[in-house]
Amino acid sequence: MGDVSRQWDYIISFNTKAQYRAVIRILKGHNERVANPHKHAAQYVRHHVHEKYKRISPGNELWALDLVTFKKGWRVGDQASPAYGPALARGVVFSNTGDNAQKNRTFDFLNWHLLRTMSSVYHDSFPAIACYVCDDTVMQSLESRDALDEATIHCTAEPVPEDPMELVQPAFWITRKIEGNPAYRELMMNEEPGNEPRRKRMRQEPTVIPFLSNYAIVEDGWVVNDQDGCGEYFDKDSRERAEDHARLVHAIADADGVEDEAGEVVD
Repeated sequence: MGDVSRQWDYIISFNTKAQYRAVIRILKGHNERVANPHKHAAQYVRHHVHEKYKRISPGNELWALDLVTFKKGWRVGDQASPAYGPALARGVVFSNTGDNAQKNRTFDFLNWHLLRTMSSVYHDSFPAIACYVCDDTVMQSLESRDALDEATIHCTAEPVPEDPMELVQPAFWITRKIEGNPAYRELMMNEEPGNEPRRKRMRQEPTVIPFLSNYAIVEDGWVVNDQDGCGEYFDKDSRERAEDHARLVHAIADADGVEDEAGEVVD
């Protein structure tokens, strides 16, 4: 028996207005790729050089966007860490529907882009801005919850382009490379008498992050996406095969469009 479709509620926490704007851009970018998969290049990613590449693609459309604040001190002690859930003062709550597979696509897509966009935001040595599933503990810890305009992240599907060749998009292979930050290591290893415990030192010096990251990007090959966001990959020497497949996808999309028009009911 396959996975059952259900509603998933997510949260991403943040502290600053700049972080909030970045979160909104990523959520809207997710929905844009859902609405118009044919317009976007494929991304194959890995978090370190010893990991296999994995294509990231969005889950289902995100909706029901709320801006929330947490009760002061709702996470204390060891629990006040991104390792256990949202750990910053404010957050964005949102939803989508689908099975476990699409939920995992949503997580992979959002967490990759959150980490890449805000790679210098750490809390207790963990990346601080990440996506989590909302549970009862999180929802009961909210001080306030205000609905945001649905248009904030909604994106409208556009017609498939007339030229099938516009469906042929490049494939990018992206590797995250990290190394320890010497300044952070010095901060943690400084055990002179009277020093505050390490956790307190981390929180007093939030700009001294544990890891420095950069991203290596290689363009290699082609992907042709259909309207469901599924993509067929072709290596760099197979451009003609990619174009032939694009014509097939385009013809199917045209046929679906004709069928939809024929099925319209006019009052």
